Amino acid sequence: MADFIKLTKQEIIDKDFEVEYKGYKVEEVDAFLDMIAEDYKFFEEKNIKKEKEIATLKENINRLSSELTETLATLKLSESQMEALARAGLNSSDLIKRISNLEKERYNK
Repeated sequence: MADFIKLTKQEIIDKDFEVEYKGYKVEEVDAFLDMIAEDYKFFEEKNIKKEKEIATLKENINRLSSELTETLATLKLSESQMEALARAGLNSSDLIKRISNLEKERYNK
């Protein structure tokens, strides 16, 4: 349980009070403590459910962060490959032009 909760549901149910002259009605106190115990049970269950949801969301965040890292790495690799292909394409076109010019010179003679 959380650090700020001092009592458990069972501690509330099991609590006995001393009966004094002109004190509170025992049945009324018991009924009220039963309501408090039910509230504790409800909040305890809700807290457990929320902790599970938080754990699931943290797992999703970690998974998505990993996917993002992988995607960014793939993107950088693709960009560098495209740049290399673009440079190679320019070089190839230069070579084709040079070959074409050499062929023209050779056959024009």
